[in-house]
Amino acid sequence: MNFSLLHLAIIVFLVVLGFSTLFSSYKYGSFWGWPLNVAPGFLTILGFVLLYFLVVNIFQKTEIFGLLLTPALSSFLAVLFGGFQLFGKFFLPFDFAKISSFNTIGTVNSLGVFAALLLPLIISLIFISKRVIKFLLMVFGLAMLGLIFLVNFWVAWISLLIGTAAILIFGIARRGTFQAGWLTPLMVLLVITLFFGVFRISIPVLPATPLEVSPSQTTTFDIATQTLKESIPALFLGSGPSTFIYDYSKFKPETINQTAFWGVRFSSGASEILDKLATTGILGLISFLGILGVFLWLGFKWLIKKVVKGDSLWIFSLGIFASWLAAAAALFFYPANLSLGFLFWIFTAGFIAFGDSRIKSWELKPSSLANIGASFIFIFILILGIGIFFLAGQRYIAEVRYSQGIEAQRAGNSQASMNYLLSAISHTGGSQDNYWRDFSQVCLFRINEELQKKDVSPEELSQIVNPLVGDAVDSAKQATDVAPANVANWVVRGFVYRQVRNLISGADEWAIKSYEEAAKLEPTNPYIYTELGQVYFTIGDTEQAKEQFQRALGLNEDYSNARYFLGLIYDKEGKKSQAIEEFEKIARLNPDNAEVKKILANLRGGKTALEGITPTQPPIEEETPEKLE
Repeated sequence: MNFSLLHLAIIVFLVVLGFSTLFSSYKYGSFWGWPLNVAPGFLTILGFVLLYFLVVNIFQKTEIFGLLLTPALSSFLAVLFGGFQLFGKFFLPFDFAKISSFNTIGTVNSLGVFAALLLPLIISLIFISKRVIKFLLMVFGLAMLGLIFLVNFWVAWISLLIGTAAILIFGIARRGTFQAGWLTPLMVLLVITLFFGVFRISIPVLPATPLEVSPSQTTTFDIATQTLKESIPALFLGSGPSTFIYDYSKFKPETINQTAFWGVRFSSGASEILDKLATTGILGLISFLGILGVFLWLGFKWLIKKVVKGDSLWIFSLGIFASWLAAAAALFFYPANLSLGFLFWIFTAGFIAFGDSRIKSWELKPSSLANIGASFIFIFILILGIGIFFLAGQRYIAEVRYSQGIEAQRAGNSQASMNYLLSAISHTGGSQDNYWRDFSQVCLFRINEELQKKDVSPEELSQIVNPLVGDAVDSAKQATDVAPANVANWVVRGFVYRQVRNLISGADEWAIKSYEEAAKLEPTNPYIYTELGQVYFTIGDTEQAKEQFQRALGLNEDYSNARYFLGLIYDKEGKKSQAIEEFEKIARLNPDNAEVKKILANLRGGKTALEGITPTQPPIEEETPEKLE
């Protein structure tokens, strides 16, 4: 077995992550990562940790070269494909692949960072490779550098700057090994990365890349600190892996309402490090920083020793270390998706296996207690692995059924959609909230379809509609029971109660309670207060309704739906001038809305606002946070 101090740091981090999952605001989502952010989920990190231990204990030093050459080759193909996509050259026949931002790594920016992390490793491989492989690696390196220019993302440049600087610093220390002809290109590359990374210069001749929006570093830090202040468990263990979207909803700044992204809920923050602070707490961040610190100490110690001894293999180790350094630096500036996380862990394992190897072995006698204990552990791990594999297979089937359900609904077949969604729910044991949430909305579609039929008797209609109403309400409740910290579940539950208020008693009260709970989880969202105001407006409580609409406008003064109902209230109260003022503001924000123009004509003519008008639903077309996928 290969022993390293880093093993202990990684195990400590995994244990902390496990406790964070146990105390998570949504345990199921934190464990699997889905339907939240997959990359920081416990199972994903567990997989990376197992990969690390397998590499450091199974691969020999001579095999590490081939191990790391494989991602270099595959990344070249990924970069080539992504580059063609950015130029509008689409090779895949699928509709979702026929957009410039599509690639096999993630967002366009993450593709640029991915290339930047691998380039230092490829540079080192060029030094130690021969002829054909050297030529291929040069082609790979140039392709990756070209993509970095094409994407021109500052985090990619900063990461490459740090990786290149590491190679150059150690290269100058061992000038005898580094040919003088290679030092000059490295210096040129360093200057280029410094220029583009620090000054963030745009390149107008290249095609524009899709814009990627995320919370700022300051906003993410503020959200993280407010999350830690919620409770003692949150202080030490955070809100749970993958749950940043909940933290963002609860603590996002009011100023976001003045932008086009007011209804967007971000599943990750500005950087992986700040994400870990929010979702795994102080212990999670410290234990992860412990991994970085121990690796840096071991890496510098080993490289300096090899520089002094003049070991011929140190260049390869330097390349792995430089790429790892670039990956670690990127974590402070950018969130890590599955691909970037894989690179971080494979670089970590590759360096330890190749450099810091301390092999120890034991002989386990057949009848010894140690042998029995080791056998028990291996059997336990095997059974656990089989169980997780089976559950993962169930979840895959559930996702297929869920996708089929959404497609069926888009095709107008609500009954088939319900059947697929019920299958998805059963395959996950009812533990995934978005399945319940969307099932309740499809039930509402079915109810509306049945109510619109003209040739059905009241008795037959009642027999069909009543069970659907029960299903809609029960599934919306199930969503909030499964994931009570998800504001989307409470918004949909409130919407369901509001839609069936004429069909079941007490629906108005439950709608109010649901929207109030949603407001606690996302207090800066004007949509929620507008929905709550509509409930009060419908039941005739105009004072409460007015208060909610005014609260929504206090968060976003351009939110037209709130102004619409506020104008109707003023009209109902006989305050014509104030009603006209509200609808004039709506007209400026929605100049093509014919209904608003007609309402203004009515008000100016001394009529009631809605005389001769059948109101639309919603009255003003605006983006809302909750929609069926």
